[in-house]
Amino acid sequence: MRQFTMNIDDALLLAAKRHALVAGCTMSDLVRDLLAREVGWSTMKAEPPVDAKAAAPILQAYSCGRLSRRQAMGRLGLSPDRYPEFVEAMNRTSVAWPTHDPEQIEREAALVAAAIEENDDAD
Repeated sequence: MRQFTMNIDDALLLAAKRHALVAGCTMSDLVRDLLAREVGWSTMKAEPPVDAKAAAPILQAYSCGRLSRRQAMGRLGLSPDRYPEFVEAMNRTSVAWPTHDPEQIEREAALVAAAIEENDDAD
């Protein structure tokens, strides 16, 4: 995998970082998934489906906030492009989707915004 740099509007970057934070993924995951969907690219091969019974403890940990989505998918052996399989496993096991504390999201978004401003001031 290769790294790349891009220019992006500050407000869009902040909105994307908030989205990634809520989704429990990195900015790299978010951009990679969006680009892959936009160009119709997928690395999906005929992978075996997630064993819902074996996955239940991992999905429960994700539901309770002990694991991020990225961590849970990693423990299930799912790459980011296999997110639909993760959703299917969550729904098949009837594990509740995690809820996010809006106040925590705002606090973390404020930290990200402050870091962006600090970085802009340094330039």
